[in-house]
Amino acid sequence: MKEIFKNIVSEEKLNPDFKLLQTGKQLDPAKLLIEEILSEMEDNDGNFIQQFQTTGFNSRLWEIFLFKFFKENGFSFDNSYNRPDFHVEKDGFDFFVEASLSNEVPEEKFTQEFILEAEKNNDLEVQKELIEHYIMRMGSVLYSKLQKKYWELDWVKGKPLVLAITPAHNYLANFLPDAKIIEYLYGLTYESKSEEEPHIPKKIVRTENHKFGEKEIPPNFFSLPNTENISAVIFTNNSDLHKFNRMGYQSGISDELIIMERAGLAFDPNPSAKPVKFAQSIIPGDIKEDWNEAVNIFHNPNALIPLRRDLFKNIRQTWIDKNGSLDGTMPIFYPFNSKTLPVGLNFG
Repeated sequence: MKEIFKNIVSEEKLNPDFKLLQTGKQLDPAKLLIEEILSEMEDNDGNFIQQFQTTGFNSRLWEIFLFKFFKENGFSFDNSYNRPDFHVEKDGFDFFVEASLSNEVPEEKFTQEFILEAEKNNDLEVQKELIEHYIMRMGSVLYSKLQKKYWELDWVKGKPLVLAITPAHNYLANFLPDAKIIEYLYGLTYESKSEEEPHIPKKIVRTENHKFGEKEIPPNFFSLPNTENISAVIFTNNSDLHKFNRMGYQSGISDELIIMERAGLAFDPNPSAKPVKFAQSIIPGDIKEDWNEAVNIFHNPNALIPLRRDLFKNIRQTWIDKNGSLDGTMPIFYPFNSKTLPVGLNFG
């Protein structure tokens, strides 16, 4: 795909984030990197650029991320069919991937202003609401994809099918750790040592129903009817524009001089330790981050056609062991969440 930043719709229809990416010098590394990636991608739907510029910006950005993620992990692509979103192959093993995300909804209660006010007041009730709302939004997206029954398509039959999901429904969505997804997918809860240490499991217990307002959904997505046709779920909370900007800037793709700082919480292998705080200065030529970072592959214990675990290296993977407990692999560095601090142009 070429000329993706040449407007094909009227100015008033352009997505605000697309306009910022199109014109903002502080996002020049992301813009150049996205152009580079899309030069290798095919537009199977015929409307990729139009959606990227308008209402589907976040969805298409997620697909760009996934394309680069699979490519960096040594997969090739078969573009014979336009659904599901990807058909990838490696070492003689191929599978299909459908990408989705939890978009904002018009009646969204949890605006940035609302969340910041709750944080300022240390409102624990709002924090609990945000978590349950998060599970509802993510669960709703996965359930809706299940209704598509892609496994019934002639070209998908007999192949593993993977759902890929990322949160984008409100300001705080990508700051919540993947422990909440584990709860929904497997029906298992990390019971924390305290509210101040939500990442540290004390023990694992069975999850009760998730409830938000009047809506209630059962846990353990992988036990629902038809989910045996889903081999795994790929999740990350690290696929937004900041990710592309950091990856582009550290690669040296941009000539802009930008001050860019990142901070967050990361996994500590010491079971008695809290998550460690980390901080990074993003500098051209100093490669700190890759496309596997903060990606988790959740394997379905009930899958009719399992996804091979050995296809991915240096990545977090989660599965259920023979005793019914959570097991998996963890890379040396795994951020639970992070924030790229306001970037600025260096005129020095």
